[in-house]
Amino acid sequence: MPAKARLYIGTTISLGLALLAASLVWFRECPDVARYLACASLACIASTLKVRLPGLHGTISVNFVFILIGIARLSLAETLTLGVIATVVQCFWRSRTKPRFVQVLFNVAALVVSTTAAYATAHMVPGPPNVILALAPAATVFFVLNTGMVSLVLALISDRRVLSVWRQCHLWTFPYYLVGAAIASQVSISGQNANWRLSLLLLPLMYLVYWYYSFYVSSQTARQQAY
Repeated sequence: MPAKARLYIGTTISLGLALLAASLVWFRECPDVARYLACASLACIASTLKVRLPGLHGTISVNFVFILIGIARLSLAETLTLGVIATVVQCFWRSRTKPRFVQVLFNVAALVVSTTAAYATAHMVPGPPNVILALAPAATVFFVLNTGMVSLVLALISDRRVLSVWRQCHLWTFPYYLVGAAIASQVSISGQNANWRLSLLLLPLMYLVYWYYSFYVSSQTARQQAY
């Protein structure tokens, strides 16, 4: 592995673990354990709906919807732990090769950094966030940081341009992060006005996002093979 890649990976892992540790130190209590466990469980299920990126050793999934729900309705520590568990599931679930420990740590750290930044974006204004207005910019920040950090490490390892990797792997998914933000907003609003468990009925919409991921990647792969 190139020295630049090792340095970047080490720095990212250190930053991510420091942010995770800090959030857990300041964490006091979980006011609604059932809601947290339900979101964490569904995030893990969503992590199994993953699509392998063409030509690269990486996958994407739709678990970001639950991370956005956590940003809107959970504490930072709850949101981060939910995301970490979901990321670990995504790394190991039906993986073609057993992921290396450093790969898992990097993915977890990138998730922690991007989620922390998105959480801060959504909660910049004191008081309860306006869900609709808060989640759109939060989803954008999460998308840019998470996909950018992953694209950079892939570019360093494969000796490619980072923008080329980012365009190929992630740029096409941005509209669906915004769709995910809309779903998360609706779930959060429904949870305010009724039993929050009923709002989870909206989440099968995530499968449509997963279906699009699969369809797009399959069509792109077939097109490349045709040429």
